Amino acid sequence: MAEGKALFADTKLSSNGLSCQSCHVGGGAYQASFAQPYPHPVAMASENGFEAIHADEMVQLCMVKPMAAQPLAWDSKALAALTAYVL
Repeated sequence: MAEGKALFADTKLSSNGLSCQSCHVGGGAYQASFAQPYPHPVAMASENGFEAIHADEMVQLCMVKPMAAQPLAWDSKALAALTAYVL
């Protein structure tokens, strides 16, 4: 959880100076649907062709779209930590 929290605030993950918390300050910018068990529909995911999305896929989508970065390796500790922190 500590690693996920640190990564959530890390602007070095992006190519444009954003971090996860840039959009999700204080838990903000999460829709009510985020409280549902994954996978579930998410507006940003739907706009990008996903009917329903898993939490790790949502982290990856945020990395690629708003943060304009490469996705994390699927087997990386960073992806696991961010996913755990978001959940």
